[in-house]
Amino acid sequence: MDCKLKSELSTQVEKKLNRIQGQVNGISKMVLDNRPCEDILTQISAVRCALDGVAKDVMFDHIGHCVKEGLENGDYESTVQNLVSTVGKYIKSK
Repeated sequence: MDCKLKSELSTQVEKKLNRIQGQVNGISKMVLDNRPCEDILTQISAVRCALDGVAKDVMFDHIGHCVKEGLENGDYESTVQNLVSTVGKYIKSK
């Protein structure tokens, strides 16, 4: 299964990742500026939440687009196997 993000979601994900990249750069600056640990940790938590939101968007697209397409094409075994693998990869990263 070689299913890709829908183009409209790809654009949204790219914008969100650019914003997250800016947040990460801001955290680096906070460290260089010797900001309080709790402020840095608050920003790290915000980045993690933002990344989780992007992951949710990608997962929903995968299920609603890629998995649905595989099931509609009658490719049940491979589609379910791919879904389990995909979810496993995300969970492993937690």
